[in-house]
Amino acid sequence: MTVQPIALTHQDVLAHQQTVQWPELYQVEQDLLLSLAMTAIFNDAFLSSQVAMRGGTVLHKVHLAPAVRYSEDIDLVAVGERPESHIKRALTRVLRPVLGKEKSSTWAWLKLAVRNAAKPSRILRCVFKVQSVVEPARTLTIEVEVNVTERTPRFELQRLPFSLTFRGEPRAASIVSFNVNEMLATKMRATFQRKKGRDLFDLYWALTAQSALPVDTAQVLDAFRHYMKEESTTVPRSEFLAHLEGCLADKVGFCRDMDPLLKKSLNYTPAAASVVVIERLISQLPE
Repeated sequence: MTVQPIALTHQDVLAHQQTVQWPELYQVEQDLLLSLAMTAIFNDAFLSSQVAMRGGTVLHKVHLAPAVRYSEDIDLVAVGERPESHIKRALTRVLRPVLGKEKSSTWAWLKLAVRNAAKPSRILRCVFKVQSVVEPARTLTIEVEVNVTERTPRFELQRLPFSLTFRGEPRAASIVSFNVNEMLATKMRATFQRKKGRDLFDLYWALTAQSALPVDTAQVLDAFRHYMKEESTTVPRSEFLAHLEGCLADKVGFCRDMDPLLKKSLNYTPAAASVVVIERLISQLPE
């Protein structure tokens, strides 16, 4: 029997816009779909025991709520003992009523950069294509990824409350995730291993926002070393600083890629953010 996905309406998106102020209405629509997908995943008894969520979406929508930057995908990590194939089947089962049938569902070896080429992660990537209701000519792309290699969290996992209102009814779930310091450790790793402005912003915002959870930088650095050890990688302070300097020199790409992702009222300067991140985190690395 074919499962028909939720058919969003323009009114659904406008209602959701009251809680998320993204620059474009299609971003609000995708945010709503992501929120519904998150509740579907973590209200499933099997999946909530086998996967935990990390990445920008859960960092901003749950850990640092209310979210100030838009994120367009779902990043999961396998933390249970069940086979990969069981996780794949369960994901498609719970997401089809929300996002429809996946466009593709493949396994891949993910290399963030040449720095972790020695030990890449095995990833399940499910790609969903959804026709936008607010911009009918646009197709929304939602990727759900599951890392099945990094199964050993540095710290104890957490269950965090998440909720939204959809068509006048509450939708809620306890999101299984990593503690905020471990989340930031993976963001610190991403800052070193790739060139995306969102990683620097996420570190900066978590360290400075008044609404954010308290950050224990010693725990962040401990978890960062844990993940680098898992990859058989060492990160001298000088190499990290040189990489960040190169990123900041990219005035068109790295320094501007946050422009379409931030809440309209937020002013952000990558150079100023780097000063905070260097002082609080990178300067603590061994030379």
